[in-house]
Amino acid sequence: MHLHIVLMLSATVLIWLFVVIVVAVTLLLRRGRLGPADRQVPFRSYGPVLAAACSGGAAAVHLEVVGEHALQSGATASTSAVALLCSIGAGSTQFTTANATIAGFLPLGITTLVVIGLQAALAVPHAWRNPMLAIVGLIVSGVSIALGLAPKLLGAASASGATQLATVGYADAFAFVLEVALAIVVTLLVFGRPRRLFDRLEVKVADAYIGTLLGVTAVAVFTVTSVFAGHSIH
Repeated sequence: MHLHIVLMLSATVLIWLFVVIVVAVTLLLRRGRLGPADRQVPFRSYGPVLAAACSGGAAAVHLEVVGEHALQSGATASTSAVALLCSIGAGSTQFTTANATIAGFLPLGITTLVVIGLQAALAVPHAWRNPMLAIVGLIVSGVSIALGLAPKLLGAASASGATQLATVGYADAFAFVLEVALAIVVTLLVFGRPRRLFDRLEVKVADAYIGTLLGVTAVAVFTVTSVFAGHSIH
């Protein structure tokens, strides 16, 4: 199955889930379960949920990439632990042997594993409501974006003994998108800037629930897609 077909199916699922979300929120609102319909909800109330979803999604996708590297390394008896860590730091590039030309990717691989753990720990909305933890999350997000760009800037694909893993190409790209989205959401949460955008994100309760649920659902759907897409592409 080609990637564009997988993405089309994911988009179709997301559209149907959007309809379900709208119907569910409308029914709850009419029954008074969500409070007054004209109640305004500030971004600081629902933003942490979006941040937690992006953080958890990024961690899950990165774990899939790490798992694929480990699977490929296990299939090659000559691959060492150092080569595996270098491969993790090189994104969608796999190294079969460790040598001086790929040594620069070793700290990137170790840092990636630490970042995955932190992203998983921050996949809780309550964490993003704490100003200090939100700042930590913003730093983690910045580091993760830098890690995503580093292999391309360092020319991982052209290193000695490098091969490209097509099965993780989409996952690697989607993780980067989630990290950029997370950085934007957290910047708004921490600094409240740009002010005009921050103020416009104070919306009615129905819009807040629909937007938040749709955002979380989209992250979940495309995270699952990224995990399985590579293995269904030929």
